[in-house]
Amino acid sequence: MSAVVLALHGLLVDGTVATIEPVLAGLLVPDEPHLVLDLSQVTVCDTTGAALLVGVAETARARGGELRLAAPSPAIRSWLPVAPGMSGIATFATVEGALEADPRDLLGPAAHAEPPASACIDDPPARKLPHGRPRWRVNPSGRARSRRGPASPRR
Repeated sequence: MSAVVLALHGLLVDGTVATIEPVLAGLLVPDEPHLVLDLSQVTVCDTTGAALLVGVAETARARGGELRLAAPSPAIRSWLPVAPGMSGIATFATVEGALEADPRDLLGPAAHAEPPASACIDDPPARKLPHGRPRWRVNPSGRARSRRGPASPRR
């Protein structure tokens, strides 16, 4: 299969999709509607960017072709398991694997796993002791504080 390879970089967000969408649609010509997107340099992707990829895949299928994603960055990988329609797009670890449709290079369900919770939360949850009560958190002064909040002023 011969395909057009396009490398995207930077932001794939609401403000940039309007610029990218006509270019991608123009690359899906009736004679050769196969497109490989190298996504290794995409730093940020939002819902509009994920919807763009799904829309381009649907357009390619309607024209008898296919969209393949290659080398997705962490910004893209985070959308693979959650964006509707993304699971139907073939995703490969490398551009070469996407061009050849090499099943050994195909990213499986493990690649679509959600990012670790530590990447999304600033403050990890308090650990629980075996009897179910949360541990005491220590404030910057080093003294333990009550689970009920600060002490009320005495009168």
